[in-house]
Amino acid sequence: MTEQSNWQELRTGKLNWTSFRTRARIIRAIRRFFESEDFMEVEPPLLTPYPTLDSHIQSMKTCFHKDQGNAYSLFLHTSPEHAMKKLLAGGAERIFYLGKVFRDQELTPFHNPEFTLLEWYRTDATYKNMMEDAENLICRVIRECLPSGELTYQNQKIDLILPWERRTLQDLFQQETGIDLKKSLSAEILRRSAVNHGIHIQKNDNWETIFFKIFLERIEPKLGRTKPLFVMDYPLQMGLMAKKKEENPDFVERIELYMGGLELANGYSELTDPDEQQVRFLEEQKKKEEKESIPYETDNELLSALRMGLPPCAGMALGIDRLVMLLTNEINIQHVVLFPAHQWRK
Repeated sequence: MTEQSNWQELRTGKLNWTSFRTRARIIRAIRRFFESEDFMEVEPPLLTPYPTLDSHIQSMKTCFHKDQGNAYSLFLHTSPEHAMKKLLAGGAERIFYLGKVFRDQELTPFHNPEFTLLEWYRTDATYKNMMEDAENLICRVIRECLPSGELTYQNQKIDLILPWERRTLQDLFQQETGIDLKKSLSAEILRRSAVNHGIHIQKNDNWETIFFKIFLERIEPKLGRTKPLFVMDYPLQMGLMAKKKEENPDFVERIELYMGGLELANGYSELTDPDEQQVRFLEEQKKKEEKESIPYETDNELLSALRMGLPPCAGMALGIDRLVMLLTNEINIQHVVLFPAHQWRK
């Protein structure tokens, strides 16, 4: 039997409109929050000439035909980050985006290639301010959208009392695996540690691949189950556009928020040094080109914006679909998206 689309299941009653009404209330509550905090909503372009240099994300390619059929390669944005930082360099102080982003090769119970993202930035801020923003935003959304003001996900009540827990990635690795992450920043050392802890590693796995195997198998499943948790301070190689920690430049001021076991948000204090950003871009560009055997172009306009002067700032991105999953007690993203990609027809 051919699988029905969500709109068909809504018509027959197999799916309930309740989750989608809650989704609409969540989006309205988010906009009210940012308006009350004097943020301006902006509309960055969905199309960009630059594919992402993030080694863990793939851009979707399209093209634009101009004049006499000349085709120009363009990409659907994976995040509005580059455009929003240009706006900060142009004088914006508090801005947010609420809309679609696109990522190739992402289709799981927690991923849809077309999804809704909230991303916000403000000047004179660090990742510590982003944690406070996220706490205040999500608590307000819950108060407005859940009559009880309480949150239970998959039979587990989540304690929302502020402040939420903050743990460094180093502490979590030490506690859950016994691995000293600060001493394991080379692939060979991390490989030996992983093997010693019974984690299967391929011969050619690089540092990041080994890291994720350890993290996803031994650490992430335990995060944020009963109380929201901010994971802080990631290794430098996992923060392409994040500011280094002054006391330990091998790590960056990056955070991820986990609630109910879901990775919900990612943010950091922004790197504002154009020369350092260019070096990092070139390093990632080389990795991507070696891995995929296709050319990648650096966003030199963003580097120009940094050279003109990007003020100290911080930003955060939050997945709306996962937030809806959390507030509607759904375990599959396809149940909170009206037209999920798995129902696309050939």
